[in-house]
Amino acid sequence: MHANGEVPDTGNRKVEINNAENMLTMALRTLRLNKTIPKDSVTVLDEEKCRPIYSLSEVADHDTYDDCWIVLYDRVYNVTEFLHQHPGGIEMILEYAGRDGSVAFRGHSKLAIESLKLYEIGELPEKERIYRRGGLFKSDDLPE
Repeated sequence: MHANGEVPDTGNRKVEINNAENMLTMALRTLRLNKTIPKDSVTVLDEEKCRPIYSLSEVADHDTYDDCWIVLYDRVYNVTEFLHQHPGGIEMILEYAGRDGSVAFRGHSKLAIESLKLYEIGELPEKERIYRRGGLFKSDDLPE
């Protein structure tokens, strides 16, 4: 590559592509970003827009053994089917039924965090969020 950013004509397009990819990787590392490709045609931004919105008052209506929703890190989960599977017992989850259990959830394993996706049904409206508010620094330890 020349100092002006041009790639010399080597007649080998594969080398030029590799150089461009390496430069992109270096730039992403500098910005501390990962080079990822979405798993499907829906981008992360589109997935964020598609999540149903539930207010805290709506979540509060689901606070029983037969209908148990909880809020963790501004996301809403229907954990009714999970109650009997929770290693800490049903009571641990029912204590936070219809409420935010984020503080109690801290310290759970990555596997526990990843398993939440099965039960995610939506998120809180922007004005009721604590952990995922627009323009604020995002913590790396929040579940996606």
